Amino acid sequence: MRPKPTVGQKLFALNIGEAARSRPKVLTPVTVTKVGRLYFTCETAAPYKFAKEYLIETWRERTQYTPDSRLYLTEAEFQDEQESQQICQRLGKAFEYGHNIHKIDLATLRRIAALVP
Repeated sequence: MRPKPTVGQKLFALNIGEAARSRPKVLTPVTVTKVGRLYFTCETAAPYKFAKEYLIETWRERTQYTPDSRLYLTEAEFQDEQESQQICQRLGKAFEYGHNIHKIDLATLRRIAALVP
């Protein structure tokens, strides 16, 4: 569960979904401008100023459609997520279609299996 944001706190928004198609997929600093009971509002700085509401419990964008952005507490949190995705992709490719199974000894495969939930 994410911590409850406070007014004036600096967060980072990443364009996702349809918003990532038309605009570059980069982290944008946003500022929390309002915190309510269920939602909080974040705004970007000028010249492309916009405000969006997010759920306090999950930090998901409040929308009836696909969300356009995802919030991160710090830039390091975003970089950790990116690294995690890259490692998972490398592992998936290593074992895709049964590749490399005969190149890795059984003891190493058992250690990998013990780490995977």
